[in-house]
Amino acid sequence: MDRIQKALDKAKQRHAQTVANQPNVIADSKETINTELKNESTDPLTAPIQSIQYSQTKVVNVSNEQLDRKRLIAGFYNNSQSAVFRMLRTQVLKKMRGNNWQSLAITSPTEGEGKSVIAANLAIAIAMELNQTVLLVDMDLRNPSVAKYFGLDVEIGLKDYLSGDYPLSEVLINPGIKRLVILPGLGRAEDSAELLSSPKMASLVSDIKSQYDSRVIIFDVPPVLQTDDVLLASNYFDSTLLVLEDGKNPETNILRVLQMLEGSNLMGTVINKCSRAPEHQNY
Repeated sequence: MDRIQKALDKAKQRHAQTVANQPNVIADSKETINTELKNESTDPLTAPIQSIQYSQTKVVNVSNEQLDRKRLIAGFYNNSQSAVFRMLRTQVLKKMRGNNWQSLAITSPTEGEGKSVIAANLAIAIAMELNQTVLLVDMDLRNPSVAKYFGLDVEIGLKDYLSGDYPLSEVLINPGIKRLVILPGLGRAEDSAELLSSPKMASLVSDIKSQYDSRVIIFDVPPVLQTDDVLLASNYFDSTLLVLEDGKNPETNILRVLQMLEGSNLMGTVINKCSRAPEHQNY
């Protein structure tokens, strides 16, 4: 934990020195988003928040046992650890709303650090807010895992949508959790870089962002140090959250990742698999 904090502090100091040597430029990036709902028959993503009915999006009711077995616990108030994800939700939404951000990429330096579990739990926690809807996109085309955690039997994934001719409504799934829709992945895509940089991917991101401003889009993206997919797709994300497994990454790895993510609106880091429980857990 101390090594991670030292690396983060060092990166912040270096970034502060760089900013101090640059002219102060203030830009007004406020944008008006059209909140008018489109025809339900042509847009499977839109629905009133208080009375959502998924007429075209497939609904698969995932059991609480499945969620608990895969450590998706954000919706369980009787689990003391679930408070961690609701705390994370509050911090993330405060940052996103303050900056008028709509989309968030969640990544890690290497595989196996728990980024997909964090992404899924955060999506569930945000969907619990009555004034918020969430779209969770599995953009890890080389190792998609979101469907596995939710126990979904997926027939068409993001890779198939990008390389084929499927309507979006056939890909989207509601896991039985109100205000949450999943765009899952399926199968390994060796040409992930080409798919993510394709016009169809750009069009998809533009479409899912332009519906209405109550939606938060969470992208579960590949590890930064193992593929260039994150850098290729960085224009799709308004902000980034970095997941670090406690004790796994040397300081050089952390500094390298922070350097690669510079300019991506890195809102913070989540230390995962930590042996020390959060202080507020048993409040």
